[in-house]
Amino acid sequence: MKNMFASAFIATSLFVAGAAHYAHAASNDDNIPAAAPAIAAAVAKIADGKADVNGVRYHYLLAQGKPGAAVVVLLHGWASTSYMWRYVMPQLVARGYTVLAPDLRGLGDTSKPATGYEKANIADDIRMLVAKLNLDPHINLVGHDMGGMVAYAYAAQHPDEVRTLAILDVPLPGIEPWDQLIQTPRTWHFRFYSVQDVPEMLIAGRELEYLKWFHHSEAVNTRAFSNEAEETYAREYAMPGALRAGFEYYRAFPEDAKANREFAKTKLTMPVLGIGGSGSFGPIIGDHLRHVAAHVEALNVQGSGHWVAEEQPAVVTNALLKFLPRPQ
Repeated sequence: MKNMFASAFIATSLFVAGAAHYAHAASNDDNIPAAAPAIAAAVAKIADGKADVNGVRYHYLLAQGKPGAAVVVLLHGWASTSYMWRYVMPQLVARGYTVLAPDLRGLGDTSKPATGYEKANIADDIRMLVAKLNLDPHINLVGHDMGGMVAYAYAAQHPDEVRTLAILDVPLPGIEPWDQLIQTPRTWHFRFYSVQDVPEMLIAGRELEYLKWFHHSEAVNTRAFSNEAEETYAREYAMPGALRAGFEYYRAFPEDAKANREFAKTKLTMPVLGIGGSGSFGPIIGDHLRHVAAHVEALNVQGSGHWVAEEQPAVVTNALLKFLPRPQ
């Protein structure tokens, strides 16, 4: 493995801004590591690698804590890759967690198969990746957007292996009020992306323009998306097959809904944290997750839209540090 995370991110203005942001937050909250040198040391521990699991070559970022450290798995969503965790991941590493952040099936530098985008199947991908990397199988899952759907499918299928579950700003297919939500203007893109071939045809070659518009349309704090961040995402979604793979996540929703209705017949018993943006799903995420879990905490993040980990990273990191078990 090579330490690509450091070369890609530490020298950027994104890191400088993030370090300053956390240093300010730390003056008011001991749960946020304060010093930029501590974050730099954490970033230096993050290496990238690739592994073949479930017929897919996965790209991942991994920082190993001390032996016995609690494992946190960070799962991104659509219009993102593992790059979305550039603020949160170093903070967790600095606290001593072992942290894994893969690019999900079909996205980022992970290979792009034609099929297999049902969230239960992608949960199998991640479980196999955890095993392949010889990590403790009893993990703490954090998922945003599609990653949150995958995280729920993982926890529902393997509840004894998930210590805690955090789902960031996403509704679960098939779970109330899903049927109402998918008919609202708020979720217009669910229907658009589900159409075969047309979204790819209209967006291909315009990835930067489209993603910049889409990120801003879903954000409250639009300053979270610098030109550098937008260009990074655009390069990743302009890779051959990436748009199609991303839209397959939406085209799998009918199967996901069917699976989730079965999963929900048995409520999760591990601690569950729902985090949502006040300008997005924050007002409903707690009640939504209580349909599938018995022990739910909820946080409605003010000053954020959908992209909570990028729009308000200090708030999200603080909430995770309070929620997660101690690193050792």
